[in-house]
Amino acid sequence: MTDITSSTASLSSAFTPVASNTTLVSTLTNATSTVAFSSAVRIASSISWQLQQLASIPAIPVPTNVTDIPEYAVVAQLAPAMPPIQAGVDLGDTDGMIADLISWTNISSPGTSLAGRASILKVMVVGDSITQGAQGDWTWRYRLWQWFQTSGISMQFVGPYTGTLPPQPGAAPSPPPLYGAAPVASPPGETGGYATGVSSGFLSNSNHFAVWGRAAAVSQGLIQSMVQQYPTDLMLVLLGFNDLGWFYSDAQGTIDSIGTLIANARASNPNLKFAVANIPQRTFIGGREDLIENTNIYNNLLPTYISQWTSAQSPVYLVSLEQNYSCQPGSCPAGYDGLHPDALGEYQIANAFTQTLVNDLKIGTSPLAVPAQSDPSLARNLPAPSNFKLFSSPQGVTATWDPVYGAYNYDVQVSINGGGPANSPGLVQGNRWDSQWPMAGWSYAVSVRASAGDFIKGAYTATLTATAQPQLAPPPQNIKVTPTADGFTVSWDPPTGPYTDTIVEYNIVYWDWEPNDCQYITGAAFKSSPATITGLTPGVNYLIAPVTWNANGQGLPAIANNAVPGAGTPAVPSNLLVNSNDPTTVHMSWTGSSSAGGYHVWSKHVTDPDTSLTLIANVTGSTCNMEYWLWPGTWNYAFAISGFNGNEESPKGAAVAAPSPASTVTEGSVGPTCAPAQPWCPNGAAVSVPYVNPGSTPTTGAGGSGTSSTTVAAVPTNTNYPIVTNGQCTGPDCINSQCSGEDSLR
Repeated sequence: MTDITSSTASLSSAFTPVASNTTLVSTLTNATSTVAFSSAVRIASSISWQLQQLASIPAIPVPTNVTDIPEYAVVAQLAPAMPPIQAGVDLGDTDGMIADLISWTNISSPGTSLAGRASILKVMVVGDSITQGAQGDWTWRYRLWQWFQTSGISMQFVGPYTGTLPPQPGAAPSPPPLYGAAPVASPPGETGGYATGVSSGFLSNSNHFAVWGRAAAVSQGLIQSMVQQYPTDLMLVLLGFNDLGWFYSDAQGTIDSIGTLIANARASNPNLKFAVANIPQRTFIGGREDLIENTNIYNNLLPTYISQWTSAQSPVYLVSLEQNYSCQPGSCPAGYDGLHPDALGEYQIANAFTQTLVNDLKIGTSPLAVPAQSDPSLARNLPAPSNFKLFSSPQGVTATWDPVYGAYNYDVQVSINGGGPANSPGLVQGNRWDSQWPMAGWSYAVSVRASAGDFIKGAYTATLTATAQPQLAPPPQNIKVTPTADGFTVSWDPPTGPYTDTIVEYNIVYWDWEPNDCQYITGAAFKSSPATITGLTPGVNYLIAPVTWNANGQGLPAIANNAVPGAGTPAVPSNLLVNSNDPTTVHMSWTGSSSAGGYHVWSKHVTDPDTSLTLIANVTGSTCNMEYWLWPGTWNYAFAISGFNGNEESPKGAAVAAPSPASTVTEGSVGPTCAPAQPWCPNGAAVSVPYVNPGSTPTTGAGGSGTSSTTVAAVPTNTNYPIVTNGQCTGPDCINSQCSGEDSLR
């Protein structure tokens, strides 16, 4: 199940449902009770494309003191929301997507023909990332295979795939695809290996039909041909989390997808037996109360529907996975990232399935035993990366190292010019890290460690240093922004000077930066000026920062004027108040306009009638400004405010002279101040964060600290979603202690 997890701490950050108000899936949030296969395929393609770009969160360290480097002010603004998701890609026609999906399933088959081997139980495991696993995992499929072996049951796993998700190789920065271009489709990754202790017998019997990010709404349209190609006696199904997490459908729609999957599988084998699992909760994500609610509703509806789907010829049984898998909104000790199973969780999931096999299907005599969490066999060994190198490069500074088997990704720790660790650290999927937006001459100190989730960490390498020598192009010049009804047009002049002879493209980075909106940052790449971007939300204030890409990477961004699509020229700001806090400091506030992308602050000397107003500040996100060091005194200055929307600007308001401070006011006296900038996404990050169970001891790799710098969105209290305890539901949407979902499904 793909999935919802920390963007800075684990592999599945690349596969994480987001807060319901984010742009990443803004077109998908209107969940319906049912979703057609063709629509689901298109949703899946869109999500897959966007998540590819989030696979690595680059570390963009910001030095402690950059007040004397104006170019870096924008970096400090953009770093928390990087990397951008490229907009405007053409996903192509749905028929082509479906054809690709079908072709990608014709890639493998059991090593030995099953024809005439009626005594062998043929088992197809159908799932998503929780079932497929990533390189270095044992997987719950392996634990199930072990149980079959010790139970003396001859069986064969069947399906098109055999491996886990492979790691991404390290690579130099590459320019994003152009606006309107079609991304290259690629088959599911399934060439990853298993834990080093996995039996060779399993490696020749590891077929499955599980794919990272897969939704039941997609598998339902493929399952009939899968059963035709890979004859199956027993189907084990663990799907549905992504349907709810990525807004394919609601709880009832996911029930419909599972029911359709069963019907379509029976079309190829009317005697097929099923074990269908309910879906796990995951640690709470700020803004995603709907996920908790829909999971509760789905899990309470599922037993009733299974009783309707089952038949004597083709029985369907429930697997009580949620009740046996230690993962809930408050904590997830069985998951490495708040959802996906660690070595303990793999046992728990396999145990849940074997309970159904033994008790309902009468296969085997006793369920799989689950070891204690402290069992040393569950430990994952992650040594410090070897062959670690750090060197000056055209990207500024580059680090490389040998891959660590079993690492999902790598934590990068960076400091600049002797300062503390990076305040915006990140992770990379592959065995390479490149500095982002470096300045020539800066000294970088870098170390890395292997990571397999939020708490399974290896030891850091030794810290190496190198001096940045970037060969990157400067930003575009003479940038102009013209707002349109549903977007904006950006025009510019190409930069000149060193390293501009290999310019590849320009990426227009834009962002609904409003802290409470929790939006992902977005980009639209163009070969040349102008860039017209459409399909945006009218009335939203977008920060706009064009970046130049050359053959070596992206240079520093430039800040253009913010724009508000559909708003036109803003009204003249009014009610300007100027207060002299002390003899050289003024505080200004004014009444703004929702149609303004920002405000320009103008100033002049009142003692010189020939002095004209001069632009001294660009203010966004506030109608307040402070000015300091006004010599020989504040009373010598007058100020005016204008509003802008892109390059459309209002007239200046009436100039207001700063008053002389009272005789009791001296330098440094306390006066009114502007409110500090609100932290981005204050009510919960756009992607999830792991929950640290108080008193628990996180699992560590060899030499790992087991610590985590992430924070968790508080689990909501006074909730208005149903709570299920021991199968009993309380709260809204509950009828006779069962979660009906009536309110949410209307």
